[in-house]
Amino acid sequence: MAPSATAPGAVPGPHPATSSEPDGPSPSLIRDSSFTKTSQELIQFVTTLRALGAQVFLDLPRIVVIGNQSAGKSSLVEAISGISVPRDAGTCTRCPMECRLAHSRDAWSCQISIRWEYDDAGEHLDEVQEIPFGPRLTDKSQVEPMLRRAQGAILNAASVTALAQYVDNPIEYGGKANGRRKALAFSRNTICVDLAGPDLVDLSFVDLPGIVQNAEADVVRLVEDLVTSYVGGNCLILVALPMSDDIENQKAARIAKHADPGGLRTIGVLTKPDTIPAGSTKRRQMWLDVIEGRNEEHALQHGYFCTRQPDDDQRLAKISPAEARAAETAFFRTTEPWSASVCPHRYGTQNLVKSISELLTRIISDSLPRLIGEVAAQLAAINKQLDTLPPLVTTEPSAFVLDLVARFRNDVVELTEGSPRHTGLVQKNRETYEKFKLAIRGTAPAFVPREKAKREKKNERWGLGTRDVREHVRAAVTRELPNNIPYPAKKSLIREYQETWETHALACFHRVEDEFRKSLGDLIKQRFERFHHLKGIIGQAVMEQVAMCSTETLRYVKKLLTYESSAPFTQNTHYLMDKRHKQLGQYKQARSGMPSTTQTTRDVEDEDEDEDILKLVSSSPGKDRFGFAVPRPVKTLSEKEKDTLKSALAELVRLGFPVAEEDLGKLHPPDEYEEELEVMAEVRAYFQVSYKRIIDYVPLAIDEDLLYALAGKLQSVLIEKLGLGSAKADARCAAYIAEDPHVVSLRAELMAKKKKLEAVQRALFNFGL
Repeated sequence: MAPSATAPGAVPGPHPATSSEPDGPSPSLIRDSSFTKTSQELIQFVTTLRALGAQVFLDLPRIVVIGNQSAGKSSLVEAISGISVPRDAGTCTRCPMECRLAHSRDAWSCQISIRWEYDDAGEHLDEVQEIPFGPRLTDKSQVEPMLRRAQGAILNAASVTALAQYVDNPIEYGGKANGRRKALAFSRNTICVDLAGPDLVDLSFVDLPGIVQNAEADVVRLVEDLVTSYVGGNCLILVALPMSDDIENQKAARIAKHADPGGLRTIGVLTKPDTIPAGSTKRRQMWLDVIEGRNEEHALQHGYFCTRQPDDDQRLAKISPAEARAAETAFFRTTEPWSASVCPHRYGTQNLVKSISELLTRIISDSLPRLIGEVAAQLAAINKQLDTLPPLVTTEPSAFVLDLVARFRNDVVELTEGSPRHTGLVQKNRETYEKFKLAIRGTAPAFVPREKAKREKKNERWGLGTRDVREHVRAAVTRELPNNIPYPAKKSLIREYQETWETHALACFHRVEDEFRKSLGDLIKQRFERFHHLKGIIGQAVMEQVAMCSTETLRYVKKLLTYESSAPFTQNTHYLMDKRHKQLGQYKQARSGMPSTTQTTRDVEDEDEDEDILKLVSSSPGKDRFGFAVPRPVKTLSEKEKDTLKSALAELVRLGFPVAEEDLGKLHPPDEYEEELEVMAEVRAYFQVSYKRIIDYVPLAIDEDLLYALAGKLQSVLIEKLGLGSAKADARCAAYIAEDPHVVSLRAELMAKKKKLEAVQRALFNFGL
């Protein structure tokens, strides 16, 4: 590949007018007035966002300096910042250091701060604090000792409030202070160094601990995890690569490659060019190919820079920054092959700083509009999540609890009355009452107007024929006169069909009670779910009242059943006689074999019934002695015969004899089972009377004594149970409505995040975006 001024795939940075450096050291790294103002504002603005903790939620642009231990990273940081950083054998940097440089017309100054945003476990704190550590310094020689103390404070202090005691304390790391048994080996909390002066460029970068390989496994892992956590996202990776070793052998280069496989965010900074042995021509050529972009294996979009920093002897001799830059310039101007390179803008700290400053400014400028959208989206998500949480209680506890109780009582009233909001219970109770009605109807005595009843095929139950009734009556005869039916005979027949009424009534009650308890439980959960203590008390009190009302309801239902079974009684004489009259006519008609105009003689009620109800009744299993067994008609009239019958009935009415079809059976001569038919008709008619009573009064008793009774007394009972009228009502209620710790924690976390994001959003708007 032929040499070119720009590396393949590299973004060309600002080039000097000629290939050589200007004679003599420049008093500052950069003072391009057409660019500095915008650069300074943008970099300082990102610094402001970091101080607000925005980096927790947003991928803020940054430059991160990484490198292996002894890769010349510290020297590079000193060259860029103009300050001395702590140097020791082994790992000397044990926490991130953020250097924030700003060009200023005022004299040089330095303010060291600590950004406390992680706990000892490395977890984010709810609130990020950046507090000054010591006074503003105006003497560069004071910076390095203060940085040591700041690092010692981060590693030893148990909390942000304990940092101040380390300002005048020489403890570094490994000591014991403030109750902590052992200092942290590394920390994610950051030392912030704000530098301002006339010889500084507008730039911000983070210096990370050097990557170690010959150390304990946990130390190696801690450092690599820390470095890896910083090099992702919207980050420029400045990786220091000593030219004394191959790139493939350097762990920092591999970490950068893994985080940035395409080399789009990585800038290689080659250090220690003066350590290449004099006879290593091939090594020099290899590095020259890397710098000038001919080495495709290690190509980076932003290319490589080469710097030379003072050696240990020069640092001990207190070489000044200006002298160091002059020596660097002279080295690259006079040393081959660097002096003959076609990319002179790739050599020297000045060119590096100018390039990365412009690049960082460009990335920040491009990123800020995107950050506005990210902040808005995250705020919307947090607000949506907060909306799912129950609102904070802002009223007095006792008033709040009283309001909850009143609302709950209104819910119960609506539940029992069946308001549009609460229809479920009443609708299910209607179904239960309908099933109860059908069950009671299914106990009707199945009298068959034949001498011997046959087994009904549908429900496998026996009917009671005329001979069966005669035998039953004879068994009850004592001192009655002839042709008198013993009263006990009728009474026992009535009692027999009532035997299962209690079972059906209790089943109906328990279905309603179970559904009522379930519905009340749902209401309690709906109203009090967020207050577990209050929910427990309310739930227990309500269920106690349900139990009391259930006991009273059961007592009254059983009393109703006792009324029915004690002795037959009715004042509804007209209905009883009418049903007896019709039933007797039907029995006689069936006995005579007289044709009927109807398709069925099923004797249930006067009302019409749909097919579904008939199926439900006929399919109900049971072993009761009585049921709806009704004999099939002997014959059905043809249409012609029906017309003849209707004409005859009409003629009788015209002559003054109001005769209906069911009366025709009475025209037959007396039946040998006349008395038995009359007993059957009378018992069957009384069933209709008692049946109609019981299917109304049992549901009414359940509604009144269970549902309405509970709703009526609920509020006063709960007020008493909760002690809302006592002297300590507020204290009690405060305990009742203490929220679930998980909800409290989640709301606090969301509110803290919302507060930070709103502060970031205001900062973005105030910046003019």
